[in-house]
Amino acid sequence: MSTGSTHEGSPADKAASDLPVVWFDRPAGRLQRELLEGRAQIADVRGDDPLEGIERAEGAIVGAAIRYDRTVYEQAPKLRVIARAGIGFDNLDLDDATEFGIAACNTPDGPTTSTAEQAVALIFAVTKGLKESARRLEAAEGDYWARHGHLELAGSTLALLGLGRIGGYVARVMSAVGMDIVAYDPYAADERFAELGAQRAATPGEAVADAHVVSVHAPLSEATHHLVDGDLLAAMRDGVYLVNTSRGGLVDQDALLAALNAGKVRGAGLDVTEPEPLPPGHPLLGRPDVVVTPHVASATVAGRRRIFTHAVAKVMTALDGSQPPNMLNPQAWPGRNA
Repeated sequence: MSTGSTHEGSPADKAASDLPVVWFDRPAGRLQRELLEGRAQIADVRGDDPLEGIERAEGAIVGAAIRYDRTVYEQAPKLRVIARAGIGFDNLDLDDATEFGIAACNTPDGPTTSTAEQAVALIFAVTKGLKESARRLEAAEGDYWARHGHLELAGSTLALLGLGRIGGYVARVMSAVGMDIVAYDPYAADERFAELGAQRAATPGEAVADAHVVSVHAPLSEATHHLVDGDLLAAMRDGVYLVNTSRGGLVDQDALLAALNAGKVRGAGLDVTEPEPLPPGHPLLGRPDVVVTPHVASATVAGRRRIFTHAVAKVMTALDGSQPPNMLNPQAWPGRNA
């Protein structure tokens, strides 16, 4: 039963109808309904129309699959606040949101732990050749020990492209494993590098030059699209391992495939791709040297609860008439929330 739904015509039904409408771009589950019980009516997408019900929305909690710009906002005349359920907000057009007076938010602290753990898991999976070894065993190929030849992480170097919340978490964990950390992040203060014991690189090329493992944690923008391209891959050492849990568009997949085929890249672990999900038969799938997961890093039980708790809190703050903390477009306040 939908949040706020009651027997038609009852006093409770009248009270529920006075609650604001919060829209989800996917079916709302038990968690979302629990968080909004008694606070909002829920509208969500159940059919083939990806914007089903958005015309009713006063608040919206959305994923990464749809680009939210004026073509969407024009269909949502009541929309006052939109929250991206996650840290990345490259699919929210903030200029258009501001023009329409819509407050835009994200949940930067929600996915940190789970996504960082996935990055660490992928680092271990590819540097230890887990997929490759399991396949050899299943095929009864034999000569397992002699053919293994993967990486001992202790004493090796990890390059981080981005030293924000997730990159910093990965730095702490892999430092404890015994890796040396070098990072490129033009927006992080020197104190951040010192705190994490990371060497600062002036350019991405400098960061990756001597790294045994490269892990990508940068935001996606026009400036960072295909940050890891053929040139940056060529600047890496032979046999490097690459992990990306940030955004698929940060890595030029054609260049990555060429580097894998040439042996330049020894293995890759990707939770994000371009497109998502990869279609069946894509050349990155089915390779023993590549582990691909379908953008699920943050979707642990704890991670999902934290993300949606934060998203609901920000949406309801705006719908209650107060400016949400850390708005992405503070110049849009109060806008439609006046």
